[in-house]
Amino acid sequence: MTEQDNAPENFEQLESAPEASIQRTSILHKIKNAPKRTKLIAGGVAVVLLISGGAGAYSVYQSPDTVVAQALVSLATASNPSYELDLDGSTSGVNGTIQLFTYGSDKGTALELKVKGAVAGQDASATLNGVFSKEGDIYLNLSDFSTLASVLGSTGYLPYSSVQSYSSALTGTWVKLGSTEINQYTQSLGSASTCLNPSDTEMIRKDIQSNLRGNFFIKVQEELSQEDGNRVFLLSIDAGKLRNFFSALKNSKGFEALQKCLPSLNIPYSALNEITQQVIDEGIAKSGISVKLYANSFSHSFSKLAFSFRDPTSGQTVNLTLKSNGSHPEKVVIPTTTITFTELLSKIYASSLY
Repeated sequence: MTEQDNAPENFEQLESAPEASIQRTSILHKIKNAPKRTKLIAGGVAVVLLISGGAGAYSVYQSPDTVVAQALVSLATASNPSYELDLDGSTSGVNGTIQLFTYGSDKGTALELKVKGAVAGQDASATLNGVFSKEGDIYLNLSDFSTLASVLGSTGYLPYSSVQSYSSALTGTWVKLGSTEINQYTQSLGSASTCLNPSDTEMIRKDIQSNLRGNFFIKVQEELSQEDGNRVFLLSIDAGKLRNFFSALKNSKGFEALQKCLPSLNIPYSALNEITQQVIDEGIAKSGISVKLYANSFSHSFSKLAFSFRDPTSGQTVNLTLKSNGSHPEKVVIPTTTITFTELLSKIYASSLY
């Protein structure tokens, strides 16, 4: 390449440009006029850099900690979510399952609690339905209560003569607790919610979220084999981040407001110092608890969270599973025919007289 080939095409224009611009123009000009072999090498290097950078970003995106964080975020931010919570186990002669279904919509939240099991060798079941409206009203209803009522009566937990009357009074009746009644009951209990004003409650929520983002203490202990298109992770707790989370929360304005309502609430530094990784790991091992998170292998959205517990001494077992069921806002229906809580008590009393 001759010296003339390397000369700028418009010297007067480059003379007035910044030095960095002159250097860029010179380099581009050299590449433009470089031999074909040199251009191929430069292009190859660029492709390798792009691929390696993309591979690095993809590796971070697919890392276990990233997948778990994305799954938990999707769980907390889902629009009109629907979930199923399953609990089954055996303890003290009682074997049974509890299923809780929740549904969200712009009207409020609905839940369905199903209890099935065997008490003293007898099958029993009951279903509790609830609707929580956006206006603050609560609606409760019992169905499928007869078998549980019979078992409670035959085992002596309730007077047998009253069981059937209670069952007929409670089954199929929607009881409404208005927001005014709820506020009255809450105030009589003296709970912290009546002490905190809305701005304090919002401040506490933001402090918890902020401190959790900075100190996300859930960690992946091990990635297990995939199941049904989901990546499966055995979870644990990072002691250092857990200490930092509680320490930051302890010094937040939200916690200060909460302590004014609950003076006995305290997080002593001595207790924080006792949170070590060894203590956590040994506690999890001795308790027989395991926690597994399932996330969609493609989207990383939350699929389910499975807790299992087995007491090595007694052999008692408990399994708890939280599943995502998509969105079902049509399940939230505000009851139109209801009675008040006072009317329910009168109905129970009247039925017990027969």
